[in-house]
Amino acid sequence: MSRKTESKRFILSVVGRIFDPIGILGPFVIKLKCLLQDLWTLGVDWDSELPPKLRHKWQQWSSKAEGLTEIKIPRFYLGDVDQELSSVDIHCFSDASKSAYGTILYLRFVTCNNKIETSFICSKSRVAPLKSLTLPRLELTAALLSARLAKQVSSCLKFNANIYYWTDSLISYYWICGGSSAFKPYIKNRVKEIQLLSDSSQWGHCPGKDNPADLISRGTSAVKLAQNELWWHGPPWLKLAPDHWPNRQLDILDSELCSEELEYRSSVHVAVTQQRESLVDINRFSSLKKLLKVTAWVFRFVNNARIVNKSMNFYITADEIQNAEYFWLKYVQYEFYSAEILTLKSNEQLRCSSEIKSLVPYLGEDNLLRITGRLLEADLCFGEKHPVFLPRHCKFTELLVIREHERIGHCGVSATLTQLRKNYWIPKGRQLVKTIIRTCLICKKIQR
Repeated sequence: MSRKTESKRFILSVVGRIFDPIGILGPFVIKLKCLLQDLWTLGVDWDSELPPKLRHKWQQWSSKAEGLTEIKIPRFYLGDVDQELSSVDIHCFSDASKSAYGTILYLRFVTCNNKIETSFICSKSRVAPLKSLTLPRLELTAALLSARLAKQVSSCLKFNANIYYWTDSLISYYWICGGSSAFKPYIKNRVKEIQLLSDSSQWGHCPGKDNPADLISRGTSAVKLAQNELWWHGPPWLKLAPDHWPNRQLDILDSELCSEELEYRSSVHVAVTQQRESLVDINRFSSLKKLLKVTAWVFRFVNNARIVNKSMNFYITADEIQNAEYFWLKYVQYEFYSAEILTLKSNEQLRCSSEIKSLVPYLGEDNLLRITGRLLEADLCFGEKHPVFLPRHCKFTELLVIREHERIGHCGVSATLTQLRKNYWIPKGRQLVKTIIRTCLICKKIQR
């Protein structure tokens, strides 16, 4: 391969050209996927030259790709066996390392003559997430991948097969065989799904040297993969009677091994507060107009479910849009400044630590948080004298800025800020408006 093609774009195209739906080349391909992740982590441009260290890894991988021609697999899972089968098992192995994790499945079948054979079914490999996880958590994630893949494979079979799961991690084995409620959410959620897809009695612990999934987590060359009996047929004891398998029923581990993943709970006396949740997910909207319309439709549906004389109007009215905007103003203020609102309702003084105390806030007749300001004697409307206070780091505030910016024909920062301050006050508003206008596509086209 020409050195001119050694770029992130080219390596991504190589990964995309690899067609391996059942993971035959998993241990070899995973090394290239890890290399691609390293390129993204370092922020290498699409067509820039690779850093020396990564270029060396790429050249090593590409030079060993010729060994793929030595890999040969039988066309049929059962090979040349033409006898009736007395039993069929599926054995699933999972493993993980700091760079990758994966699972591999084998078909183990016994003929009427008590001849035992094993056959590679498929494998799945994943690059470890960029967010750093402990090795036991990665092992558990690999076990979940194993349970999901086994579920998919067993649903495609036309016969019943016993399923066995193997892991070389004592901690993840303990998590799976124990209860999920005592652990932190990450462990709890994955253990719960594993226990839904499988039974704890199906899980067993095997030595690391007998775990073929270790090849996925660490990677290997194509030549070594072609000659690796552990990868193609599993550990030698799979061809023996179950009495010779590793002990599947281990004693439950001491909880000290997993104490760092336990979710500690304590009983305390707390004050009960209301936690409001919106029926509409504001993060799914890029336009305030659409958000208010959807909210108005939701409110109409709720009202129609409560009253006898239902509204059959096919259009949203201006009053409904206004009510929807009023709802979001109250919702946003309560989400960010609930403590201040409750204090003002109790006719008490705000704490000195409150970030809005210097603005002299108060609750208006509409129960919205407003600020007093210094324009009480000015000849201005009520909204300009007592603007509604809005948090800066809020999706609703961003949508509001975009709407006002579009209303005045995509004018600049000062004009947009002036329009906003007719009714609203946003901390560091100029900086927020400048940031949002900078991302406006129409303004970018006009400036060109």
